[in-house]
Amino acid sequence: MTQISLTETPADRSTVSVALAGELDLCTVARIEPVLNRLTREAERGVTLDLTGVTFCDSSGVALFLRMHQRCQASGVGLRLSGIQRLPARVVRALGVDRALPCSFA
Repeated sequence: MTQISLTETPADRSTVSVALAGELDLCTVARIEPVLNRLTREAERGVTLDLTGVTFCDSSGVALFLRMHQRCQASGVGLRLSGIQRLPARVVRALGVDRALPCSFA
């Protein structure tokens, strides 16, 4: 089974920061998306996904980012991806996610 971990990092009341570590694929996205949805609903101004610990990301992970982006936009909340490592960065760039929402790369 593919491993993924999710850690909510306290920021302030209006911003939610979440660190992901492991691999983002079809199985792990299905496990973490409900938690991310809840955290996104709780955010008042912004959500930051810290992807420093993500070693692999397939199209399922990219689709998750885009769904989160749509939910955040509908609520007037910003979404930012940070710390994107080399291999996941290739997928994010190739599929244009970095043009759809703010991204920072490691």
